[in-house]
Amino acid sequence: MRLLVLTSNYPTPARPVSGTFVQQFVWAMARQGNECAVIRPVSLWERRYGLLPEFLSEEDAGDGAKVKVYYPRYLSFSSKDLRWTHTGRWTQWAFNLAVWRLVKRIKFKPDIVYGHFLYPGGYAAALVGKELGIPSVVRVGEGEFWTVRPFGFERASEDFKEVTGVIANGSHLKMELIERLNIPANKIIVCPNGVDRRRFYPRDKVRIRKELGFPLKDFLVAFMGPPVEKKGFWALQKAVAGLKDIRLILLGRGMGKIKAYSVLFKGEVAQKEVPLYLSAADIFVLPTQVEGSCNAVIEAMACGLPIVTANGPHMDDIVDDSVAIRVDPTDVEAIRAAILKLKSEPQLRQRMSEACLEKAKEFDIDKQAQGIVKWVKNLK
Repeated sequence: MRLLVLTSNYPTPARPVSGTFVQQFVWAMARQGNECAVIRPVSLWERRYGLLPEFLSEEDAGDGAKVKVYYPRYLSFSSKDLRWTHTGRWTQWAFNLAVWRLVKRIKFKPDIVYGHFLYPGGYAAALVGKELGIPSVVRVGEGEFWTVRPFGFERASEDFKEVTGVIANGSHLKMELIERLNIPANKIIVCPNGVDRRRFYPRDKVRIRKELGFPLKDFLVAFMGPPVEKKGFWALQKAVAGLKDIRLILLGRGMGKIKAYSVLFKGEVAQKEVPLYLSAADIFVLPTQVEGSCNAVIEAMACGLPIVTANGPHMDDIVDDSVAIRVDPTDVEAIRAAILKLKSEPQLRQRMSEACLEKAKEFDIDKQAQGIVKWVKNLK
């Protein structure tokens, strides 16, 4: 099968961590024997991050599989509400144009076209599929359907009316797609994000702490994501304030101004280094309020970390009581109590760690890719 992937979220040399979850999915599909190509239009404004990528690169997906990635240029108009119009619509038009011009030029002739997120990649995929007369698949992982804002749900219902299939990253997203975009239930499958368990697995904690220069005796709590309220960042900061021997490993962009004694490490690290920092921690805490499918929690489970996360349908497909203590994400005292409980009960941590490793097998990205390939081949 020849799979063409359209996305605005994929790593570049200047932004190597952006869209790694899309990249891991594409690589997994390539390892199943599929010929995969990615079109990732690059806005000219991305020069602010560094040099723009070469037009074409070839990636090693593992097991001898290769993926070609095209980076055509286009002019983004950002995504701003001007009241009389929304510039996100102009950006979508420019994105579509960059994609279609390239599709007509390259020799790659897809059997199916896949778009990641409803806009801009998903809508572009729907248009390309219709034009080429091939199936189109959209993957939806936007927790609040934020990509729909420039267009509105009425137009989105029209835009995706003829899409062949939809992969929803959670059961809650499937319900939203049915209710708000009028997509028939029989077109939708639920598939949370996956994890490459060849990369994400537990390392020896003592050895890793020594390598990273982390204290051996402190209780280390890992967090991964941007420092924003919806991810529960500030609630976590308040929850650990004043707690003795509890330090934070904060992985993500935008941590530069964060200052507190509890912070042991802060900053963005390369994807290949994330499992090392997770393995140095004792538990993982992410009291997130909104998610499509939380990569961070899945990756932490694959590294054997007990989880503290939020109640709510956005986490129901990923965790259960065997792997996580679930709390009201806005309740600082509940978050604090969960952390202290895990700190004081090493046997509970051990049981949860073992359960996490078992649970992570459900999200093995190669097995997910196998299932998606079977589903795609049955699309009409």
